Amino acid sequence: MSKITQTKLEDLNIIKLYEHYGALERSLPLLTPESQELAKAELESCANLRSEKIDRIYYALAAHEDALERIKKEGDLITQAKRHHESQLNQLKNLLGWLRRSLPLDSNRIQGKNYEFVLSRKKELTVEITSDPEFWHTDERSKYCIQQETTTSKRIVVRSMSGEVLSDRTEPKTKTETLPNLDAIRNAYENGEHLPTGVKVEQQYAIRKNRLFSTKRMEAQAPEYIGGLLQESDSAD
Repeated sequence: MSKITQTKLEDLNIIKLYEHYGALERSLPLLTPESQELAKAELESCANLRSEKIDRIYYALAAHEDALERIKKEGDLITQAKRHHESQLNQLKNLLGWLRRSLPLDSNRIQGKNYEFVLSRKKELTVEITSDPEFWHTDERSKYCIQQETTTSKRIVVRSMSGEVLSDRTEPKTKTETLPNLDAIRNAYENGEHLPTGVKVEQQYAIRKNRLFSTKRMEAQAPEYIGGLLQESDSAD
């Protein structure tokens, strides 16, 4: 294909193609009729390549948007799976806690065939709150809530380019939150008092898992194992 310039259009990126097209277009009035035909042909080729690269921008945008959507969906699935496993763990721990309460007072071990669980009472009762204290009754909020006030200060210093202080001010910011009073809730629970809806107090346990090894089984197998070794040693001699 005849061109007026030696530029390899295929090697140009989208920005360079736009620049080349603009420069070539501006030079048209300065060219002879014959050169103008060559320039117009090159302009057409440049425009076609430019259009192809613009389409590639669309393809790239669509690909990244699709990828982000898949990642978001995967993130939602991971969040759901995390919640599921957390729920299952809590149920299993509650089951072990129930089994612990059925044991004799002087025992804290729940044993299976290969594993055992050692449960130790946590020092403090566990408080679970699934309701918003903001929606508790006024008397419940007064009895079972506290207000936490947090004040942070932001110092803003403005200086000239030479370092002279033009202004120096401090802006305090106060945040007030209504929080459950866990100690008051625990005391009320121990005294058998009514608790707000969505508040649960229970004794939980620290759980340690151990692997069990049967000493009797190992002792029974040991003579056979040693005998086998002795037979192999005798045959080798």
